[in-house]
Amino acid sequence: MGTTRQEIAIIYDYSDTWIGGVYYVQNLISALTLLDDQDKPIINVYSINQKDVDELKTITGYPYLVFQVYKNKTIIDKVINHIHYLLTPKVGNYIKAFRKKDLQGKFVFPIQNFKAANSDVCLSWIPDFQELYYPNYFTANELKKRDKSHRLFFESHIPMVLSSNAAKSDCMKFYPEYKHNIAVLHFAVKHPDFSSVDIEQLKEKFHIKGLYLFCANQFWKHKNHLFLFKAYKRLRDKGFPYQLVCSGQLKSYKDDEYTNSIREFLTKNHLEDDIKILGFIDRNEQLCLMKNSYAMVQPSLFEGWSTVVEDAKALNKFIFLSDLDVHKEQNPKNACFFDAKNEDDLVNKLLTVKPTQESYDYSENRKQFAKDFLEIINKYPNF
Repeated sequence: MGTTRQEIAIIYDYSDTWIGGVYYVQNLISALTLLDDQDKPIINVYSINQKDVDELKTITGYPYLVFQVYKNKTIIDKVINHIHYLLTPKVGNYIKAFRKKDLQGKFVFPIQNFKAANSDVCLSWIPDFQELYYPNYFTANELKKRDKSHRLFFESHIPMVLSSNAAKSDCMKFYPEYKHNIAVLHFAVKHPDFSSVDIEQLKEKFHIKGLYLFCANQFWKHKNHLFLFKAYKRLRDKGFPYQLVCSGQLKSYKDDEYTNSIREFLTKNHLEDDIKILGFIDRNEQLCLMKNSYAMVQPSLFEGWSTVVEDAKALNKFIFLSDLDVHKEQNPKNACFFDAKNEDDLVNKLLTVKPTQESYDYSENRKQFAKDFLEIINKYPNF
């Protein structure tokens, strides 16, 4: 008689307002495909939208993926959840608590909202503690909500997953009064096959000339685009021959003043032809642009664990990278670190450092991601 296949519950709803969370779940399930068949768990995907789960099946190719309707107890719950989904869809933000009797699977993950948590069945996930380093990027209400949510998790002793040892250190530093139940899970990316994308057609489509630097970030303030653009202007004035191409939407749900200042800077300095802002583009197109760039550049001031860095590693692509502890923890082989608050340092590095390309097998990172996830799941007793 065969062994019963383990079941795990995962929350998933697609939203391009927080694409990092979407990619996290996609990459996790894709990594599980690398396990031996007998080790692959059944993944019960809880979602409001079946279409999202159907697309997830196509993207990941995972053989044991099951759509589970997120069940609401009342008409009011359904209405509120639907409105919430339409206005601010984000992985894990549901108002109803998951309960053991409602759950198909050992744990539900990732939970970011304490109201959706139950200590018997949930693994919480905090991507980072950015607000404690850059509180000026958040409203007073956002700061209060984040702190309250973190403390509720800590007080409940719900197991918590963090994406890096840097984030774990932050947790211990800023909340030392709690006994923490923390596991670190380094995620790895899976890229779709983008070989059919023609780079020359893509460059023509986006008006890219010759070689270019590529930056792939949403235009949130901590992603540090204005710093990068100021450094690039100095490079252009020195005859730097490459365009700077950026994917990501030039808008911010938090700070229109910041994105307006970027637009003004580009216009004032006549940089519209030199700095190409493409908006939110198809993932295959984005990866093709990464692969064929002169180099990638990541100037971020804060990350929990950078998908951009993992993309560079998976593509064996050289990246100019801000010298964050978490970026160093990610340990890209083809990288040059710079001080993300020092324009002189970045300008000098871009002028003098020539990209190299050391190849390595990234599939091992993905397989380790899957193994580590199951190890975390199995660390806790069955319910």
